[in-house]
Amino acid sequence: MTDQQNTAFGLTPRLARFFLQNKTFVVVWLALFISIAGIAMVSPLLSVFAQDMGASGIWLGLAFSGFAISQIPLMLIIGRLSDRFGKRLFLCLGLLIFAIAAAGYFWSPSYKELVFFRVISGVGSAMVIPTAYAYVGELAPRGHEGRYMGLFNIAMIAGFGIGPMLGGMVYDRLGMDATFISMGILSSLGAVVAFFFLPGRKSSLPAEAHRDVATPFVLMLKDNTIRGIVTFQLVLGLSYGAVVAFLGIFMTSELGTNLTLVGIVMSVRAIQNGTLAYPFGWLADRMNRVTLASVGLLVVGVCTLFIPWAGSFALLVVVFVILGTFESMAVPSVNAMTVEKGRVLGMGSVMGVFNMAMSAGLLIGALAGGAIDDSYGTAWVFRYAAIFAFAGVVVFNVFMRRKAVAS
Repeated sequence: MTDQQNTAFGLTPRLARFFLQNKTFVVVWLALFISIAGIAMVSPLLSVFAQDMGASGIWLGLAFSGFAISQIPLMLIIGRLSDRFGKRLFLCLGLLIFAIAAAGYFWSPSYKELVFFRVISGVGSAMVIPTAYAYVGELAPRGHEGRYMGLFNIAMIAGFGIGPMLGGMVYDRLGMDATFISMGILSSLGAVVAFFFLPGRKSSLPAEAHRDVATPFVLMLKDNTIRGIVTFQLVLGLSYGAVVAFLGIFMTSELGTNLTLVGIVMSVRAIQNGTLAYPFGWLADRMNRVTLASVGLLVVGVCTLFIPWAGSFALLVVVFVILGTFESMAVPSVNAMTVEKGRVLGMGSVMGVFNMAMSAGLLIGALAGGAIDDSYGTAWVFRYAAIFAFAGVVVFNVFMRRKAVAS
């Protein structure tokens, strides 16, 4: 990492200067933001769309989380391959697969085909997300992991923040087909940005990042820090999957809102995350990361538990502002711990495990949510997600304590 890059992330960070000086970071940031905005236009609406096509229960959960079926195993494979063969190829191919999935959504005559193309989109996600995070992890200098990952998280958070609100507006005014077309256009644009502007394999990375390390999954799971990170990601993904998959159904059926308001509530969480990601990333480089992550996840659980009692749109907005604030406290700290482990075990390999755990949580959260919704009602979907968040705080701290004792 150059002196200029370190200066740009000093005690008085000048973010505009940093963006101007770091081409690889900027290109990966833009490609991820563009593609995630397109995906997020569609993702929260798929459960509602599938329900209109006759889906129920598990199929409703799969309409949101089916991508994780293909994403979970492929992330481990692609993460290791990207450590050996470079990342630009996987990033560009993944973005193109997103565009293909959007065309498939547009064509789907029933909810079963819709779920099939949701699974196909998971292949693209397995290529895009770990490689994008690995790019940035390799660029981050020691002691600045939280700030780099916090700043990079804004791309994904802003995409997820703008996407649902935009998707709800497009759906309410132009219909579902228009949202699928918009997703395809944005995903294709992300692929073009990455292909033409992203530097070639390792050409812009610091010398310490040029190591072709690729640690097997089983060996990584012997590390207590990795176990703690996997636990955190799993329960956070479970909570997120349950909330995103069923919030639209809860708001439209219980509160009588339209999908534009559903998108606004989801966007509030993401926008809050994006606004605070860098400040909390800066804090993660100066405070105890385990404490920040634990407090953040605990409050996420409390907010999730409260969702069924929020009887109005305005109160839900308040709940999601608080949820987003504490989620943004937790995530950069865990990201920073992941980058530190990536330097030792292989950045792509570790980021593959990191994102695989999140995807597994999303899948479990949405599928279990579908079963719980059928048996006990939508309110219990949020309650079960909250219970797992509370348990996750305990397990995460057990592993991190073991790591501290061992060291």
